Amino acid sequence: MFRVARGGAESLFQGCWMGLLPESVCDEISELSYGDGSAYSNGAHLDSGFHFWEELVIGRYFAPAGAVLVAAAGAGREMIALARAGFEADGFDCSRPMVQAGIEALAARNLAGVLEWAPPCQIPPIRHLYDGLIVGWNGYCYISPRSRRITFLKNLKAHLRPGAPVLVSGAFRTKRSRSAVWTPRVGNFVRRLTLRPPAFEAGDLFPGRPRHHFTRGQLEREMTDAGFSPAEFFVWGEFCALVCHNA
Repeated sequence: MFRVARGGAESLFQGCWMGLLPESVCDEISELSYGDGSAYSNGAHLDSGFHFWEELVIGRYFAPAGAVLVAAAGAGREMIALARAGFEADGFDCSRPMVQAGIEALAARNLAGVLEWAPPCQIPPIRHLYDGLIVGWNGYCYISPRSRRITFLKNLKAHLRPGAPVLVSGAFRTKRSRSAVWTPRVGNFVRRLTLRPPAFEAGDLFPGRPRHHFTRGQLEREMTDAGFSPAEFFVWGEFCALVCHNA
């Protein structure tokens, strides 16, 4: 009974804030939540290379020496790993401290590549077509709600060559999670009270900032709706990744 009451109170708390706050405030929270970015801009992290699923996907789907765009690039871990693997890599992120740290890190390692700042959920001006896209580790699940994630993907799609591989990762959930169901219901109820249409779906949470936990079906449907063709799905523990092709 105590666990049920605690979970219900947490869903009520998160759902109320999720439903009340406008997208502009949520964007500001997301941008500021990384602080000075030191956890993601230190040398040990930046030089740690690919995660195991990134290495699998890049070796299997990405054309050698191609040009790759990294969205939600943080301070450039993926860009550094790509450059060392022989790719051309550009990127962008919404955290100004991490972007600045990444620019300095690329210069210190004598690596080419443009790392730019862009507002949360948006992309900077892009002047090239890329052979592949990586949405940085977990970055996609911090875009909320679903309509904004799909718009974000469609904006990126315009700068990819036909057939280009796309790698997206995020938080994974099972359908048994009560909080993942009740929190968005509360958020939608609050939106109706404030004369706004419902915007949230199962998996939307607000643990201090917007965060979506995906089922496999949800992630595959979003990528399909954005114009991509799912190819392979990975799951380990509480995380997942999906590789697609630009249709």
